[in-house]
Amino acid sequence: MSEVLKISVDLSGKLDLINKRLAEVLKTDNERLNEMSSYTISSGGKRLRPLIILLVYELNTTKPVENVLDLSVAYEIMHSASLIHDDIIDESEERRGVPSLHKKYGLEDAIVTGDYLFSVAYRIGASYGTDVSIVVAKAAQKLAEGQIEESMNLGNFDITEDTYFNIITNKTAYFFGAGAKTAAMVAGSSQQDQDNMFTFAFNVGMAFQIADDILDIVGKEENTGKPPFTDIKHSALTLPMIYALNHGDEAGKKLLKSVLKGKNVDQESIKKAKQFLIDSGSVDYSLEKAKDFIDKAIESEKTAKISPNLQTLFEIAYSVISRIRI
Repeated sequence: MSEVLKISVDLSGKLDLINKRLAEVLKTDNERLNEMSSYTISSGGKRLRPLIILLVYELNTTKPVENVLDLSVAYEIMHSASLIHDDIIDESEERRGVPSLHKKYGLEDAIVTGDYLFSVAYRIGASYGTDVSIVVAKAAQKLAEGQIEESMNLGNFDITEDTYFNIITNKTAYFFGAGAKTAAMVAGSSQQDQDNMFTFAFNVGMAFQIADDILDIVGKEENTGKPPFTDIKHSALTLPMIYALNHGDEAGKKLLKSVLKGKNVDQESIKKAKQFLIDSGSVDYSLEKAKDFIDKAIESEKTAKISPNLQTLFEIAYSVISRIRI
């Protein structure tokens, strides 16, 4: 696992399977497209989504995990494609410590690479049959809906928590849930088990996004793989910011707004904005919300038979919030 998601189980074998298959399914005869695809998937990442899919599958069947391997990499490919587009929208210069794709290869080719990755993912999803491919396609649809809603609310200081939760439901949580659900579908699980796995992963996804938003404030770049205050720099209002703007002191709110508007982007102003977010209680509040979603995830599997894979899924769930150090 990545160093920021530490668990007791050695998942290196599954990671090797995922990484090897990613390279295989993305191979293309076009040399430049192949180079850009390889660059995208080789830049790292926790591979959290495909790992959950493999574990969910093994939890629900004794059949070889290779049966669901391609499906797991399809979700990782869609995730990677969305990051390419996110970096373009955010004008991010780096991703996981290396130049973002559009900075290295140019805007036009980066957009095409993202489109190519989505097309490969859809092709893989279709190979698992109509029911699975519908869920895969809906996950991509939700990604787009969440991204548009986020873009519509950039710099909106009146954004509500409900709107924020709707954005991360579509951008992140539904995607997690869809992966787990389709893994259970391929395993031949009952409808109830499919729904439970969706609920589990959905809530992990909600907590994961909130944790990421907290880490944007208090995380270290060597652990998160991106510069701090990425969201502050791009006027994306996250849960800690929403809370601080509703509960913090007036001077702090004024400063935070000026930073978000790009008026005060010097290091001293950003440092003070960070301290305001912490002092307002927004980080603690957001962490409690993330913990609530993890509790909901665990609760959804309360009737499941305890097994090593279920315990590993629980560990992954808890690791989503344990990586936060305030």
